[in-house]
Amino acid sequence: MSLNITLLNELRKLQEERESGILVLSRLDQRVTIFYREGMIQGASSNLDSYRIGTYMVRDGYLTDSDIPKVIAEAKKKKLLFGQAATSKRYLFPAELAEVIRHQAIDLLKHAFKNGFVRESFTKDLRALYISANINVAYVLLEMSRSNTAPVDATPISVFTLKHSEDLSGVPWIPKELCLLSELSTPTTIPAMVTSTGMDEAGIKRILGVFDRLGILDRVDETPMDELTASGPTGLVKKSSFPFENLVPKVSNAVFAEKVEVLNNPSSFISEQFKTLKVRIREDFEIPPKVLTISSPDQQDGKSLVSANLALTMAMEPGRRTVIVDCDLRNPTLDRYLGVSTSPGLLQHLSNGNLSPYCYMRRVGNLFFMTSGGVAENPIDLLSLQKMSDLVKRLKADFDTVIFDAPPYSPIADARIVSGFSDGVIMVIRRGKTSNRSIENAFKLLDQSKLLGVVFNDVKPMLFNTYFNRNYYNYGRDSRYTYPGERRIRAAAKNYLES
Repeated sequence: MSLNITLLNELRKLQEERESGILVLSRLDQRVTIFYREGMIQGASSNLDSYRIGTYMVRDGYLTDSDIPKVIAEAKKKKLLFGQAATSKRYLFPAELAEVIRHQAIDLLKHAFKNGFVRESFTKDLRALYISANINVAYVLLEMSRSNTAPVDATPISVFTLKHSEDLSGVPWIPKELCLLSELSTPTTIPAMVTSTGMDEAGIKRILGVFDRLGILDRVDETPMDELTASGPTGLVKKSSFPFENLVPKVSNAVFAEKVEVLNNPSSFISEQFKTLKVRIREDFEIPPKVLTISSPDQQDGKSLVSANLALTMAMEPGRRTVIVDCDLRNPTLDRYLGVSTSPGLLQHLSNGNLSPYCYMRRVGNLFFMTSGGVAENPIDLLSLQKMSDLVKRLKADFDTVIFDAPPYSPIADARIVSGFSDGVIMVIRRGKTSNRSIENAFKLLDQSKLLGVVFNDVKPMLFNTYFNRNYYNYGRDSRYTYPGERRIRAAAKNYLES
């Protein structure tokens, strides 16, 4: 794809000057409108039928053609935007809508670059959007570079490294790209990368081609070999630990659920209880537990929401590196609460190749997380793999706190496997919902030496906390627990290495 330098400079200028407004691009009778807030692209629209948001929802399987008139009618009736009406009718979740909006914005920008669009106007005005794409210029350039499938020109003895050491976490790298970015933190060759990653040479060359077009790949062929420290067949220089802060992708358009109280209402009674829980975990034990499993006796007790709120509370502490992993491969919900896409995640790491687990990790704020990656047909088999045990060891070595959001104890064995990897277990019991029989069964199965305590959920507030919502942790009808896992999760779109 040819690069329109004039248009690229326009986008860069708006980002650098942190402009807020509406940029209109045009060519003949075609218009593309880009919405900006503080230098970031929030969304896009056009007068082209093939780029309408409803078209994308149909293409991605959220709507059918017959659903579009219903959503339009709902939007007109309640005076909502089309995407907002679609989520209100539960055709898709807010995090899924955010991904659709990103795809639409990127495709419109690609169309503008490819067809020589020019700036028509920029108005300093704000457009209220229900959900934002929050895209920067680096993301646009990455997607344009991926559109070109040409591999890098190299020989077996060509030596590559990253040209810059700046933060590269501002764009959504795919796992294989992340893997090679880590490899390239020190000089290496393509044969060495094939050996160390298990990836095929053709795929590596295509990824290096993307990096080269982005301007972040550097050849060091001219460097005398005696200046490069050899370290065996997997690389020229011994690598240190994974560069988390510089590489793990930051999710800039997360749509947190309303029930994530520690972010949406940090001074509330509920938020204070999570802060207290964090302190109790640390102070009540001579050696504070590092790996925590949070589970419940039964479904719909609120264990995932407790996990998400506690993890975010832990991550707010300066200098504390916290990660949460959704180990519920039957009915995962962490992605809904954090408002992120389902994959990549744990399922892909346990099922695919030998890439580092950090290649399947992302960040929101200071919280590192690994979603489930989807619903597995054989969760017990996957969680029992040696690879899962190896994952735990690596997380313990690199993080201060590791939280596993486990399935409930009844009627499956998944939680027992996950809790076996942990230093301690927190059991979530919901008032008026969790049956005594389920509690008794769970405590019979649980290793009592690992029980840290019980979180009582959905309790009555004290008189001076009358604003407390008794139904705060209710899952609702759409979050019922099912076996072997009936949550509708669409397969992730194929990337340029798969298509």
